[in-house]
Amino acid sequence: MQRHLKAIHCVTFFRLLLELGLGVWITLVAAGWAGGAGGWLPTYHSSARPQQGDREAFFVLGGTLVLLGLLRAVQLLAAARPFPWSRRLGQYLGMLDFLTPLTLPLGLWALLVYRHPDTRQIFSRGLRDAAESTQVR
Repeated sequence: MQRHLKAIHCVTFFRLLLELGLGVWITLVAAGWAGGAGGWLPTYHSSARPQQGDREAFFVLGGTLVLLGLLRAVQLLAAARPFPWSRRLGQYLGMLDFLTPLTLPLGLWALLVYRHPDTRQIFSRGLRDAAESTQVR
C-alpha cells in the first residue's frame, strides 16, 4: 500500500501544478477581459463574443481551481509528515473527484488507498513516531 500512497502523492503533485497553472491563467484572462488592455495580460480571442457575466464566471472558475490546487498542496505537504488529518483531507479531495467523469478513477483510487487499514496505520504511526522522536531528545 505504500507504493500506492507514493504514486498518489506523485499524481497529486502533478494535478496541483496543473490546477494552479490553469486557475492562474483563467484568472488572468478574466482580469484582461476589457479587450484593449494590452500589456502582459492574456485576453480572449478577438473573434469570441463574450456574453454578460462571462468575466465573473471566469473569475469564479479560476479562483476555484487555485483554491483546489492550494488544498492539494496542503494535503501533499501534510501527508509527507504524515498527519492523520491529511489522510481525511485526501479522502475528501478524492470524493470531489467524483464530480467529473475524467477524475472519477482517481477519486476511487484515492478512496481505496486512504481508507485501507495499512494506510490508517501509517498515518496514525507517523504522528506517534514524531512524538516519540521529540521525547528522546
